[in-house]
Amino acid sequence: MMVTEDQIEFISNSLEFHGIVSESIKEDIIDHICTTIETSDHTDFESAYQEAIQKLGGYYNIKQLQLETKQLLHSKTIIRTKRGLYLSGMTMVFIFSVGLIFKMFHWPYANMLLILGLTVLLLAYCPLFFYIKYKQSIINYQS
Repeated sequence: MMVTEDQIEFISNSLEFHGIVSESIKEDIIDHICTTIETSDHTDFESAYQEAIQKLGGYYNIKQLQLETKQLLHSKTIIRTKRGLYLSGMTMVFIFSVGLIFKMFHWPYANMLLILGLTVLLLAYCPLFFYIKYKQSIINYQS
């Protein structure tokens, strides 16, 4: 059975309706569905299309595939950002702790260390923390 342009458009619209927004993934899935339909024994498009979707695991699994692909593409950035969050947090804790010790013993530069620790907190740790939360909320919203 040959797939027509109208049927390809139907498949594309159906995937968009079910939440597949990534163009590259959508094109790959359309290609896979068309190949499955063309090699099937069905004579009508609807039953061949439903069989192709079931072979892919249904619309839910297709959407999960899109989410996992997006997470894998952005995993390097997420790892680098979390490493920066960890390092800035450890730096902030270390500088702030040393500043508190200096303050308890009334040593010089105690106020400077406390201000530096708070500066690292406000200019490095907090922005990275909220950036990671924002990116995770976007990924969770799209799933």
